[in-house]
Amino acid sequence: MTDEKHSGSTSTPSSPRNDQYSKVTRRSWLKLTAGVSAATVANRFLDAWGETPRSSGEGGASKAMFKNPLFAGDYPDPTILRVGEDFYMTHTSYSYAPGLVIWHSRDLVNWTPVSHVLDQTHGEVWAPDLVEHDGRYFIYFPMGGLFVVHAEHPRGPWSAPINLRVNDIDPGHVVGPDGKRYLYTAGGHVVELSDDGLSTVGQSRRVYEGWKYPQQWKTEGFWLESPKLTQRGEYYYLICAEGGTAGPPTSHMAVVARSKSPLGPWENSPHNPLIHTYSADEEWWSVGHGTLVSTPDDRWYFVYHGYRKGFQTLGRNTLMEPVEWTRDGWPRAPLGARRSEPMPAPMGVAQRPMIELSDDFKAPVLKATWGAWKESDMSRFKTGDGVLIVQAKGNSYAESSPLTIMARDESYLVQVIAEIQDESCAALGLEYNPKVAVSVQLKSGEINVYGPKEKLASREWHGKTAWFGLVNQKNHVEILVSENGQKWQSLCADFDASGFNQNEQRGGFQAARPAIAAIGHGSTRFSEFRYQEI
Repeated sequence: MTDEKHSGSTSTPSSPRNDQYSKVTRRSWLKLTAGVSAATVANRFLDAWGETPRSSGEGGASKAMFKNPLFAGDYPDPTILRVGEDFYMTHTSYSYAPGLVIWHSRDLVNWTPVSHVLDQTHGEVWAPDLVEHDGRYFIYFPMGGLFVVHAEHPRGPWSAPINLRVNDIDPGHVVGPDGKRYLYTAGGHVVELSDDGLSTVGQSRRVYEGWKYPQQWKTEGFWLESPKLTQRGEYYYLICAEGGTAGPPTSHMAVVARSKSPLGPWENSPHNPLIHTYSADEEWWSVGHGTLVSTPDDRWYFVYHGYRKGFQTLGRNTLMEPVEWTRDGWPRAPLGARRSEPMPAPMGVAQRPMIELSDDFKAPVLKATWGAWKESDMSRFKTGDGVLIVQAKGNSYAESSPLTIMARDESYLVQVIAEIQDESCAALGLEYNPKVAVSVQLKSGEINVYGPKEKLASREWHGKTAWFGLVNQKNHVEILVSENGQKWQSLCADFDASGFNQNEQRGGFQAARPAIAAIGHGSTRFSEFRYQEI
């Protein structure tokens, strides 16, 4: 993965005074937003923060905006870090390689991939914590136990994973006033770290019990997870996820506690939860698991994940919303269910489209949008000069370590040209994981469509090249094929992919991902990969 230019301008709006910012309370927010449109809400909220409008030329002033999701697609468990004027973020990468892609921004809404930590699949990578300490960068993450990597800069190179020999999940790093380092984990546990942060000292112990939400709330379970710690003033703030990641739309949440010591005792916020989906009618379901981040002029935001309403097949998107601080020092998120509406851009730079998913394969390395399932040899994928050459692997689609992208839209089409060589088989699929997938496959003399359990269609095919098409309209999938990219034949008109989500599959917390694969022996050539919202 190569570095790309920083996206967006680095100019910063004038800093609001503390008294201007503190007056945006929950009550004043309700007054600001009562009975008005989303655009008016955004304008009033920006004015209340004291931001200076940015000029748009002769037409008058306009305000730069952004709208959730911050990262569309399956980007769960975000961990965000600010160093000076630079922001960095990474996410859960599951069993995909490259793993732990690092994203960079200077405006909080436009992000560019700058490095990745893992060149191949080492195991299931979940819920990382990206931190900086004494000028060095660390990522703590679960991978069948807790591991750590470190680097002199987020752009890498990153060290090999170091096993901390802690059998737990969801790490959260914090430094005490005496310089000692600690690692929180799920369940309210904490263990001391060595000075270099690369090993533990002593045993883990429980220091936080969580916040008891009302018994009548519909959740997946209590599940005290995702401890993320922030120091502000005299307090350490501990933000945890509760309620379970999947399950009912109202399952997840983020709760706040604070202490004057990094080891507690912890006092729960009287305003808990910080964020929560209260109704299935809201646009974002199961919101939770996030990190606080501040701008250089001390405005605060919460970055977290959530499912798009009715589309858990798209996975947990990364979302962001502003945070206000009460006079007695508690963070609150005033937007509530309005998190789906346009908001003022934090640094005055408007949000632009994410990195393109379509790929002409002209670059000498794979784009950061690709991920290979359980792949230990990424040299199988060679790109450049408009062609992706994939060395075939396995005897079935499930064994082929498909190369996937993260779909972003409720409805979209995917198209690619496949050319088989030797005894290979080329495939275009949509998968929850390679064992739960629908795919169209070209091999010598025939094209077949397979579902998770059976063959769905078959036809003879003359030649070694085929145009594959996959249309997903709100989880209803059509598979098409063409000899020339002009006349298309439907092989499978309506495959129901709505079950490609955690609640239905009961494992992995995956999403429905378009994928290409090469099966068998030899190699397959792919070109003109196209993804388009419809």
